[in-house]
Amino acid sequence: MIERQERNIRRDGALFLLGFAGIIFVEVVASSGPVGSETTAVHNILFGCSIGIMLSGIFRATTKEAVYSTLALGAGFALGAVIDLL
Repeated sequence: MIERQERNIRRDGALFLLGFAGIIFVEVVASSGPVGSETTAVHNILFGCSIGIMLSGIFRATTKEAVYSTLALGAGFALGAVIDLL
């Protein structure tokens, strides 16, 4: 369960914008590789981590929860890409 903090506009806004910028970066710059290659896993790690950072800002997660959810989403998206390659 996510433990909410008090609203901190600067922190939450910065996390949201950092995550959103990461998603844009991953989709525009890092997606230039061929589909079905090893770069797909790296693409999905970056995409999952960006989503984790953005959602941490939306749901006001604590720093510890933000780190765990970001790493878990990155690993989950990467695992999905590896399974898709097989």
